[in-house]
Amino acid sequence: MGGIGSAFALRAAPFNFHIQYHNRNPVEDPSCNPINARYVSFDELIRTSDIISIHLPLNDITRGLIGREEFGIMKDGVVIVNTARGKIMDEGALVEALEQGKVYAAGLDVYENEPEIHPGLIRNDNVVLMPHIGTATVETQVTISKTSLLPDRTNGLQRKMEILVIDNVRSVLEKGCLITPVVETRESKL
Repeated sequence: MGGIGSAFALRAAPFNFHIQYHNRNPVEDPSCNPINARYVSFDELIRTSDIISIHLPLNDITRGLIGREEFGIMKDGVVIVNTARGKIMDEGALVEALEQGKVYAAGLDVYENEPEIHPGLIRNDNVVLMPHIGTATVETQVTISKTSLLPDRTNGLQRKMEILVIDNVRSVLEKGCLITPVVETRESKL
């Protein structure tokens, strides 16, 4: 269970949820599992969970991880939240599962074919769709606020984000590292 999963578990614990998780390996460091969530296999997780919240990077293993087969073995009426990466879940299969009642509701801020959103998700009253707010981290917001102190960088948030992207590219080319890396790139050598 990574940082986002741990933070989510801490926020869910007061609601008396029985929290379980799947990861490549069980978390052994107690500080990474502050509520002592139960480690289960991926199959057990999707078979037994009432609510599934997805917090993992997109890579060759996780691309298409949740599709028709996985929805088929989930509990009837499951709630799905995906704030990780859109391509982890097959949106067409999600729409079918919603229409069949297998999935009761879904909350998404990432989409399989961004910026396009499957029309079946848009018209379903049990789906909450949001723009991705992955840049709403303390680190990114602090970096953006620092750029606002510069005279030529005061044309609003979009301008600040553009400057941050350019500064990240410059940092990779000059120093070999990002200013605001996403989790998937934090430990990789650029």
